[in-house]
Amino acid sequence: MNLPEAPWELDEVIVTGKLEERESRAADVSREARVTGELMKELARMPEDFFPKLVQAVLDHTKADSSGISLLDVEAGRFVWPAVVGGLKAFIGAGTPSDFGPCGTVLDRDAPVLFAHPERHFTYLQSIRPSLEEVLLVPFHVNGEAVGTIWAVVHEAGSQFEKEDLRFLKSLSRFAAKAYQVLTETGMLNEILAKLPKHEAAVN
Repeated sequence: MNLPEAPWELDEVIVTGKLEERESRAADVSREARVTGELMKELARMPEDFFPKLVQAVLDHTKADSSGISLLDVEAGRFVWPAVVGGLKAFIGAGTPSDFGPCGTVLDRDAPVLFAHPERHFTYLQSIRPSLEEVLLVPFHVNGEAVGTIWAVVHEAGSQFEKEDLRFLKSLSRFAAKAYQVLTETGMLNEILAKLPKHEAAVN
């Protein structure tokens, strides 16, 4: 009889420190300037469509195979994903519990976190396909309060994030914060969330 494996400890699936040990490509300053310039224009022009553009930029300019944004819903006790691209795009509108999940861990620590196979600790993630080889998350803040995360996922075994990926996500986090603020103040955020696909579980 094969018994299920016991969940790993949280610190066993957090490998943020390994980013310092890995070789990393150099920053492409001119390309990043173009990307951020385009994002600034998009935020001013159509803020309601900004989150999908933001996560697409992550997908295009990092080693990610999937990317998304998570927003904290305090009343519901969960994070919701209003924008997801790449291999996990079917999970748009899904999310994770605020008190037991990768995004919650990031907000608790108020710092970027790199996970290797987070499903080994957060076992409800085991059903997700494609598999979660590595997940890199960066928090963003409004008025000093962490309200969500930008995240990137590697699905291919053997592929890894680099320190430059983390730097790029941190650079984009200020745009996520500004968009969140604009959408909240204008009431558009509630409209965006209301139109998302409904998922019965935190993650299906």
